[in-house]
Amino acid sequence: MMSGTLELITLINQSQPLTDPKVKAAALAGVMDYFSSSLQAKDEIQVQQLLNWIEQEGGHNHFWLIGQNQKATTRQAALFNGFQAHLLDYDDVHAEVRGHPSAVILSALFSSIAQEQTDISGERFLSAYVIGIEVMARLALAVGSEHYVKGWHNTSTLGGIAATAAICYLHQYDFMSQALAVAATQASGLRLLFGTSIKPLHAGMAAQNAIQAVEWVKAGLSAECDFLDPKSGFLAVYGKDKAKLNLSHWGESWKIVSPGLWFKTYPYCSAASYVADAALVLASTIDVSDIRSIDIIFSPQGDEALIYTKPELEEQGRFSAEYITALFLLNKQVSFADFKPVKVRSDVADLMKKIHRRNGVSTGRRFVCIEVTKQNGQVISYQVNQPKGSPENPYTQQEMFAKLEQALNDKHKAEQFYHILQQLPDNSVSHFVQQVAELI
Repeated sequence: MMSGTLELITLINQSQPLTDPKVKAAALAGVMDYFSSSLQAKDEIQVQQLLNWIEQEGGHNHFWLIGQNQKATTRQAALFNGFQAHLLDYDDVHAEVRGHPSAVILSALFSSIAQEQTDISGERFLSAYVIGIEVMARLALAVGSEHYVKGWHNTSTLGGIAATAAICYLHQYDFMSQALAVAATQASGLRLLFGTSIKPLHAGMAAQNAIQAVEWVKAGLSAECDFLDPKSGFLAVYGKDKAKLNLSHWGESWKIVSPGLWFKTYPYCSAASYVADAALVLASTIDVSDIRSIDIIFSPQGDEALIYTKPELEEQGRFSAEYITALFLLNKQVSFADFKPVKVRSDVADLMKKIHRRNGVSTGRRFVCIEVTKQNGQVISYQVNQPKGSPENPYTQQEMFAKLEQALNDKHKAEQFYHILQQLPDNSVSHFVQQVAELI
C-alpha cells in the first residue's frame, strides 16, 4: 500500500474532531438539515415509485426508511434514504466538494447501524460524519474542477468513497484500505442526468456503494489494492495529470466548519441561488411587460450545473438559470409546486426566450449578475456574490428551525426533534434512531 493511502487511513483512525465545539455544532446542524430535506420529500411520487421497487425486490427488512412506515435491507435503506434526502435538491452543498455530502454520508452511516448496536455512541457517529465530509472535500480538491466540468457528478463519484471511510471509522474496521478500493471501483454518476429523478438516485447509489464495499469485504471478498495507486488508482483515472491527495493540516480546521456546509430553503441547485437572489431583487423594480431582453453573466464555469437553457419540464428548471429568473420575475417567489415533472408554463417559456447567458471576467470567486434591458433601452442590473444560505451569508438558527417545522408540518414535533438531536452526542445512535422513528 502506498504511503498516501496509509497516511489517510492513519489520520482518519486517529481523528477526534468533536473536541472542537464548532465542529460538534456544525455536525448537529448538518444532521438536522438532512432530516428536514428528507422529510420534505417523503410524499413525492418518485419516492413512492422507489418504495414500490423495494417492495417488489424484497429482502430482509431490518433497516429504517426515513419518514416511511416501512423497513428494507441495508443496501435498500442506503439507496432509498440517499435518494429521498436529495430528491428535491433541498439538501446541503459543500463548495469544495461541489456536491451534496450529507445525503450520501449520513444515509450510509445510518444504514450501517443495526438496531441492536447500542454500543455505538452518538459522539463517534458525528465524528464519522465529519470525517466523511473531510475525505469527500479533499478528494474533490484532488480531482480538481475538471472532473466536474468533464461531466462527472461529484456527489456520486466521490461520495461512496467518503462514506466508506466514515463507516470504517465508525465501526473501527481494520480493512479500510480494501473497502476504499471496492468503493472506488464503483464510482460513477453523470451530470447528464441532472433534471431527472436519476440525479437524486446518484446520492442513494453512492451510499449503497459504501454499504456494499464494506459488506463484500466482510464477506471475505478481498481487494488488496491501493485505491490511490499513482498509475491506475482513482485519482489517476478520474483526476488530472498527477493528481494527488493533499493531507496536510489534517484536523487543524475541519471542512464541515471551513468553508462549511451550504444549507438551502429552496428546492433548486445551489448554482441557481445566485441567479434567484439577483432576480428577486430585480423583480420588485421591473414590470415584466417592459422587458426587452435579459442577460445573465456568470463567473467562468459558474453555470456548469445549470445544464438547461430551454427546459421543457419544470423539474428540469432546478438546473436552469433561465427558468429560475423567469419564475422570480413573474411570480416574485418560487415553491415546490414550480418544479414538478410537467410542462413549463407558457408565460415562463415566453419570458425565457428573452434571456441569454454569458461568462464574465474572472474575479477569483463565483458571482452572477443579471442585466435587464427595458423597452426604452435603460439597463437595470444586480450582482450577487454571496447567496443566502451560503457559509458567508448563512441562515439563522430560527430560519433553519423553520425549515424543519415546515418538513414536519408540526411545530411541537420540530421542537421534540431538536431536543432529541441535541442529546445525540451523549446517547447511542440506535437510541436516537428509535426516538426519531417514533416521532416522525
